[in-house]
Amino acid sequence: MRSLLVILSICMTCIMLQSCMPRTTVMPIAHGNPGDIIVVMNDENWQAEAGDSLRAMFSEFCPNLPFEQPIMDLHQISYAKFVEINQLHRNVIFFERVASQKKGVLNVENNKYAKNQVFVRITAANQTDFVKALCEQRDSIVKLFLSADRDRYINSYGKARNSMAEQQLADTFGINISLPEEYRIDEFLDKFSWISFETKKTTNGIFVYEYPLTDTTDLSVEQIIAMRNIVLQKNVPGGREGSYMTTEIKFDYPSIETIMHNGTKTAVVHGMWKMHGDFMGGPFVSYTKIDEAHQRVVCVEGFVYEPNAPVREKIRNIESIIYTYSLR
Repeated sequence: MRSLLVILSICMTCIMLQSCMPRTTVMPIAHGNPGDIIVVMNDENWQAEAGDSLRAMFSEFCPNLPFEQPIMDLHQISYAKFVEINQLHRNVIFFERVASQKKGVLNVENNKYAKNQVFVRITAANQTDFVKALCEQRDSIVKLFLSADRDRYINSYGKARNSMAEQQLADTFGINISLPEEYRIDEFLDKFSWISFETKKTTNGIFVYEYPLTDTTDLSVEQIIAMRNIVLQKNVPGGREGSYMTTEIKFDYPSIETIMHNGTKTAVVHGMWKMHGDFMGGPFVSYTKIDEAHQRVVCVEGFVYEPNAPVREKIRNIESIIYTYSLR
């Protein structure tokens, strides 16, 4: 009997301790497709000035894609529908009307309802003020959502990586890069590596190559394309005799942006590739860095081939891999 009383006493103590401990809840992970944004506002505003301004921002066509696709896809819902599952969407723009507010105010609330969520709240007295607040930060808002999707891609492969291929590239090219486990090195040629992930419908490819740094080397789009064409003609043949990969410049000229990336000045080029002597093509993106310490130029680029299909998210997925690249 005494032992039973001791056991009951211990149990009661544990229950009391648990009841006094603070309750912790696990935040759900944001869901939704890459490139999607939920817009929370009433139908009247969506069909008027407020909705028009959002469509003007995100419905412009992405450059350097084989099919016309908007920068991001907008999905408007009413306030009544912004409950439960919709609150957990990865990207949200919320129009909150505050009659007493003198001007529109934009706030970014990360992880508001879910982990890895970007929640942009714009409070304004009316549509005009909403539009002003939106337009003042137009470019930064677009980059915010695009960067968030890129980071989610990077986080999605996390530890599921091809560490052997990463080490081989580090040893050969002196670079760091995170490769998802499904990507395999197909071949190593003269200062050129070809890495790919194949499905029944899609070819996802990554090239890593380098060439000597000279007195005339720069990070202009013209020089990057010229060197790219030389390297790919030598190393990437097509299926037909005499065919090879090159750059489309007649109908869709590549765009370039120079940024500081992982501590190094980097030229980011988006464009279209094609097969000289064949009927194949698709988008590509390249990150080119000058390695002064080793007197060389290092380029990591990715491409997608999926004929007759939209490939916006596929090339963005590959760019997220390339984004992890840095010189050692």
